[in-house]
Amino acid sequence: MKSRKKIVNSIIFVIVFLYACVSLYPLLWAILQSFKSEREFLTSIWSLPSGLDFTNFRTAFQKGNLATYFFNTVRNTAATLVVDLVFITLAGFAFAKMKMKFKKFLYGLILVNLLIPTPIILLPMYLLILDLHIQNSLAAIVFPYFQGFAPLGLILITNYFNNIPDEVIESARIDGCNTGQILVKMIVPLAKPILSTLTVLGGMSAWNEFMWALISISDVKKYTLSVGISTLNDKTSILGYTPVFAALTVSAMVFIVIYLLAQKAFVQSITAGAVKG
Repeated sequence: MKSRKKIVNSIIFVIVFLYACVSLYPLLWAILQSFKSEREFLTSIWSLPSGLDFTNFRTAFQKGNLATYFFNTVRNTAATLVVDLVFITLAGFAFAKMKMKFKKFLYGLILVNLLIPTPIILLPMYLLILDLHIQNSLAAIVFPYFQGFAPLGLILITNYFNNIPDEVIESARIDGCNTGQILVKMIVPLAKPILSTLTVLGGMSAWNEFMWALISISDVKKYTLSVGISTLNDKTSILGYTPVFAALTVSAMVFIVIYLLAQKAFVQSITAGAVKG
């Protein structure tokens, strides 16, 4: 019986390992290309770079305006995360721990957004920002990003809050705490793992978003990394191919590092949200 279990575990390990290799290979390949000279890349795209040459990164930042795109993306992502965490935390606490009429209906109404394909709502959202005269502004980016991430974030944080005993909140009320104090002083400190998870997921979503940023931003100076890199790809005849790979590496590595740092909290929050009691 034990030998059979070992064989099954070994097969699962091999499958997971192969899946990881297939998933990571394109990223590793792009990173390797970013350290090659243009001649090395054109000679052989499969060979290893001759050394760690950071010329492509300097070219991407200096001639490809990568610094501007990077700053714009950091600003948009940070603002989006503030809106995400504040409103999703408030909504999750309300749905999990507060009594109100039509709670299940309102909760379901928000989750319906998960069933709506993004391309369907692009045109209505674009017409809305034109009517509001906020095109090329931070608001035109942040609130559509929030609308796209809110349903998933609400599911995760509501499930997490449901696992916090009601007795904790009731005892705080007996001690004289109001709802705001309970949320800020008790619930938020207990919710650090799920807030870390929402930061990673919401940040990655905002950082990598392309379609809406392409539609809503027409000012080149306000392009995000995803849109800016697509314009670099159109300039390969001038800059070359390898600076584009350098830009892709910079964009990808930011949230890979953040995820590795927050991995423990990420796993804890998913586990807590999946187990009742």
